Amino acid sequence: MTRFPWAAWGLLVVVLDLPLYGWDVLPDLVGYAWVFYGLTGAAAVHPAFVRARAAAVAGAPLSLVTGTPLFAGSQWAPVLFAGFLLAAIAFVVVVHQVLTGLLAVAPDDAADTLRWAAPLRTAVLVTGAVVVIGIVAVATPVGIAYPVGVLANVLVGILTVVLLHRVARAGWIAPASD
Repeated sequence: MTRFPWAAWGLLVVVLDLPLYGWDVLPDLVGYAWVFYGLTGAAAVHPAFVRARAAAVAGAPLSLVTGTPLFAGSQWAPVLFAGFLLAAIAFVVVVHQVLTGLLAVAPDDAADTLRWAAPLRTAVLVTGAVVVIGIVAVATPVGIAYPVGVLANVLVGILTVVLLHRVARAGWIAPASD
């Protein structure tokens, strides 16, 4: 059994944010750790998976800023702003690079993967840009872009998770050893 399904489950944990009293019930820290673990063998298959793992490592500590109430005070506003901005970028890089890796190593008979991965890769860049614009312009009317972008990111993330599970089930990302 390969580790690749762990990447899909980890991405699902990152995508789903269930807040409870300021805490993310599904901590992104765990999700990014699972993405990192799941892409361990895939990193030998294509360099894009290495970049996705690096972005997951960057996203893990950022989730402590964005998924906990530890930085909720007004004195932490710049840290929280930077945390949300960098966490959005880390998510986009993880998803984009995973999809780039899938497109690069997809066999010729994987038409479904090719049909879904390319538009999702573009979509995550667009939704990520909308989130970043919403974060930067949060105190203006343009700030509405943030929740819209986050919802779009959730949709793109869930579709990517479904695609990753299909790839894992097909078994064409086979690491050298687990």
